[in-house]
Amino acid sequence: MSSVELTVEVIDPIGLHARPASQIVKAVKDSGLTVLIGREGENLVKANSPLMLMALKIKTGETLKVSVETEDEVQAASLVAEIQEFLKG
Repeated sequence: MSSVELTVEVIDPIGLHARPASQIVKAVKDSGLTVLIGREGENLVKANSPLMLMALKIKTGETLKVSVETEDEVQAASLVAEIQEFLKG
């Protein structure tokens, strides 16, 4: 299966903390897709655990790479747009 790779920016003044991490995990689990997230050039982590996301210690202003394993670019873009909303704070 191929993957769609997009980016999001962390706008929340606290960075990636517990609330947006849990919202991202819920959206990913609801989608049924495999989603990886992290900094460009670093190992990405599965976005199905809030603890894994918070362990990245993402700060305000950082840009993250989101890789969604799917052939459906529209579905991937919709999920990534939802993730971006969670990161606005």
